[in-house]
Amino acid sequence: MLNLIKERKSVRTYLDKDLTAKDLKAVKQIIETYNNKQGFFKNRIELQFFEKPFLNDEKHTKIGTYGFITNPRCFIAGCVENSFYGMVDYGFIFENMILDLTEKKLSTVWLGGTFDRKTFDFMQKGNQIVPTITPVGYEDTHQSQKEQNVREHVHANQREPFETLFFNESLDQPLSESHALAPLFELVRFAPSADNKQPWRLLVKKDMVHFYLHRTPTYQEQLSFDVQAIDMGIALSHFVKGLKDQKIKFEVSNNFVNIDLPELEYAFSVKLEK
Repeated sequence: MLNLIKERKSVRTYLDKDLTAKDLKAVKQIIETYNNKQGFFKNRIELQFFEKPFLNDEKHTKIGTYGFITNPRCFIAGCVENSFYGMVDYGFIFENMILDLTEKKLSTVWLGGTFDRKTFDFMQKGNQIVPTITPVGYEDTHQSQKEQNVREHVHANQREPFETLFFNESLDQPLSESHALAPLFELVRFAPSADNKQPWRLLVKKDMVHFYLHRTPTYQEQLSFDVQAIDMGIALSHFVKGLKDQKIKFEVSNNFVNIDLPELEYAFSVKLEK
């Protein structure tokens, strides 16, 4: 599982090539698997697939936070209730879908910044929002300098040290990398996040793993949804995949007893079967 998660990366430059019939079928099957799926916090995610880059007909489509996506062949858009836990459920399900696409050797990139959400008004009802979309296609391995600059700008290949993200019993005690759950936390450490902020902090207390959000001040003032709640859902996706891989039974809830910690916002907990 760690190899798959490490293999996945954000791709903004695609080959000018349509999906093969086999891959197109696989994409549609994956979307069908996750469409209208309910997350741990009872929010359903609506997914829609667009076989053409309908936002315009140019080869360079300006839809992402970091500028141009080159040769977008098709897109997946998701819609959910615009709330904190709606975003958590969204991040969890959308990342599961993206990892399934990665397993099929298809490239993607989370786009949540500056694309025109009015394009997706037909999907958004009531308090719903389309927080992110992703192109799907084949990576152009001869990346442009622009793509390399973007990856360097967001420190895409860097991750915070293990001891700064995971803790045992209290924030004064970093979790040992020899801990039985350390391989699962390594999956979380490699989770993607907006601007690669890695805002999750995990506290282990006996059979409980509490997820806290370390917010970046004023980070989302320009956005109409909680992008760092999506990041928490992505982290949960990676952790749950590790639990399932290890056949560890678990329960996810935001009702478990937790500890108020300075500068951290409690999100949810995962209770592990003893």
